[in-house]
Amino acid sequence: MATALAGCAVVTPQPGPTGNATSSTAPAPVVRIGVGPEQESVLLGAILAALVEHAGFAGQVVGFADGGAVRQALEVGDVDVAPGYTGQTWLEELGRENPPGDPRTSFQGVSAADESNGIIWLRPRFDLAAGVGGPPADATLALWVTPELAVEAPSIAELGSALAARPESEVCLDAEFAERADGWTALSQRYSIAGRVLVEATPAEAIAGVAAGQCTVGLSTLTDGTAWSVGLVPLADPLDVFPAFVVSVQIHDEALGRMPDVDTALQPLADNLTTALLGTWNARVQAGEEVDQVALVAVSQLAGDTDADGG
Repeated sequence: MATALAGCAVVTPQPGPTGNATSSTAPAPVVRIGVGPEQESVLLGAILAALVEHAGFAGQVVGFADGGAVRQALEVGDVDVAPGYTGQTWLEELGRENPPGDPRTSFQGVSAADESNGIIWLRPRFDLAAGVGGPPADATLALWVTPELAVEAPSIAELGSALAARPESEVCLDAEFAERADGWTALSQRYSIAGRVLVEATPAEAIAGVAAGQCTVGLSTLTDGTAWSVGLVPLADPLDVFPAFVVSVQIHDEALGRMPDVDTALQPLADNLTTALLGTWNARVQAGEEVDQVALVAVSQLAGDTDADGG
């Protein structure tokens, strides 16, 4: 694990002045939070740190080279807490095939399996009827379109007829998804949108293409900050073809034994984080705001502070 930590930035914020676990004689318990190098992972780590500090702990964010290293550190207890994605854990850590598209099924399967690994997942509040505006956040893939096209096709189920009326339409997506049997082939067959012109593009290129009118549809994650910032609309996936990547908190059970209130401190993220919130926070960081500042705004919003700066 020393190798995994080599060269990683470690940030140790100080506990807030209003915390309830500090005293003049005893230092605040330190909650070690593992994150990967991706912007979203770093942001989630900063939010977790701000949440535990709000409860009187000290947050220590530890950066790793990739998600696999974060998971390994969590399993052996080198970190106490980490943000987690159920679909990623289903595929990579548990080694299972066919990750479910239903968020509840995804969460239940992963959380139950991880109990034997000594990892506790905080159960989100499920308000799936609210779509991207309700918890939990889902960082799965999505097809993005302009608001004008979204009126005509609010979900992928209506996309086929909308594209048929636009023979020049182009779908911009990365080559791997285009070639995978469980990628575009499965999606286009389930929704009867085969026969479209596919244009190879990275997620960033796809979103830029839709915004510029060069792509009719673009593939990226549902929490893509650029897509949220430029006002594109993700199409609903009523058949749950895309695997669910529910965002929640993973806690090492030994850490929970040492700090029995840490789950309570972190529960607001599981209860109140939505796809739209995470997407807009990503957008703020991409626009140049400091991660720590966005994290403070996030904590206020997760806590239901109506005076928080929503941006």
